[in-house]
Amino acid sequence: MSDPELSAASSRSRGAGWRNALQQLYQGRLVRNILTTISGSAGAQAINLALIPVIMRIYGPDAFGVVGTFQSLSIILIPWCALTFPMAIVLPLRDNDARGLIKLSLLMATIICSAAAVLLYGYGAQFAGTLGIDILTPYLMLLPIVMFSSAVLEITQQWLYRNQRFSLTARAATLHALLYNATRSLAGLVQSSAPVLMVTSALYYVIHSALLLVGIRWQQGSGAALVDAQTPREPRKSLRQLAAEYRDFPVYRAPQVLINALSVHMPTLVLASAFGAVPAGFFALCLQVLAMPSNFIGKAVGSVYYPRITQAIHAREPVTRLLVRGVAGMALAGLVPFATLAIAGPWLFGFAFGAQWQPAGEYARWLAISEFAGFIGGPCLVAVPALALQRGFLLFEIISTGLRVGAVLTGAFVFMDALAVVKAFAAANVMINVSMIMIVVFEGHRWYRRQASEQPQVSVPPGF
Repeated sequence: MSDPELSAASSRSRGAGWRNALQQLYQGRLVRNILTTISGSAGAQAINLALIPVIMRIYGPDAFGVVGTFQSLSIILIPWCALTFPMAIVLPLRDNDARGLIKLSLLMATIICSAAAVLLYGYGAQFAGTLGIDILTPYLMLLPIVMFSSAVLEITQQWLYRNQRFSLTARAATLHALLYNATRSLAGLVQSSAPVLMVTSALYYVIHSALLLVGIRWQQGSGAALVDAQTPREPRKSLRQLAAEYRDFPVYRAPQVLINALSVHMPTLVLASAFGAVPAGFFALCLQVLAMPSNFIGKAVGSVYYPRITQAIHAREPVTRLLVRGVAGMALAGLVPFATLAIAGPWLFGFAFGAQWQPAGEYARWLAISEFAGFIGGPCLVAVPALALQRGFLLFEIISTGLRVGAVLTGAFVFMDALAVVKAFAAANVMINVSMIMIVVFEGHRWYRRQASEQPQVSVPPGF
């Protein structure tokens, strides 16, 4: 065979090798699940990108500042809805235990949200006045509704993740984005006021959870139902037993998530209290826009990585490589969108949302750097409960919150400038997220070395 023929044969062989490698990669269940979830997020984010500029032009910074302040307050309170018990639904080996955790989560959510409704009815105005957010007083009774519907959504999603029904969650995400944003847009065309935007925005979790529950109902015969036939050989644990077994979640995880939400969304409350609704609206819009890459790729990857890492831990696999590959992949995926916002934020915001929103683009420049650091740490963050690091990360969140609070208060009351608040908050976030990645990777490596010294490695069942 001549040299040209040998060269051509070698090229064909290399091409076939690459195609086979890509085919094997796609056929892996982890990659298929990620791509399926990302496809749903892609549709949802495309709809968001199309309709958010319309919504911003309809309502303006003032109305969006009120809604952004309400959303920040609700996100701070949401971790207490079900004491983060829904996050444990993925973990049990037996389905009966997972169903028991669903019942426990619903019970906790009902009790806590009912108590919140009573307290807000009696002391809501005083509460808002103390925080300096009197603009929310007329809307406080919407908080229990938002809290309970968010708990139902989290419960439903975790059950679907456990059963690997990623196609259903993907379709629901796309339809939810369409219905939710269309509702806000059409209502604004009738009356573009803060109360209208507030009420329609409060339907966010209601619409999403309703779509998932309807989808589960349709697929009831395929094993995705929340309630189906029990396995007789599996003894049932009482709710008290399950609460004791998974007490790490309310004791450590719930305070950790609460503190994290407080530190991330506190700037909106501080901006609203110290500088008014408009800077709060700018900041809230930036958070929403910058969350798109996280919702598009980060949440999709996290929802697949959580059960995957859990299975790897059950099988005593090394998880450090999983974590490092996840962080590297997220860095590649997020580099272009976040760098674009950091470079051309003011122009992009003015072009997309109108001249009145151009100052928000200056906020976006700094927040893009901060959000990128959090984005790449997604795989490590979802590994925290699977590695049983809740106790240590409660201390980490307390320290992180102190750093964020100090940064925000310094910008607000020392420099007395809204942009200074954003810059200080972004710098603190970068330090916190880089530290979190390093800690989780180190703990994952240490966990595997400890397991390897105790027991022989057990392989994961094929096909995942």
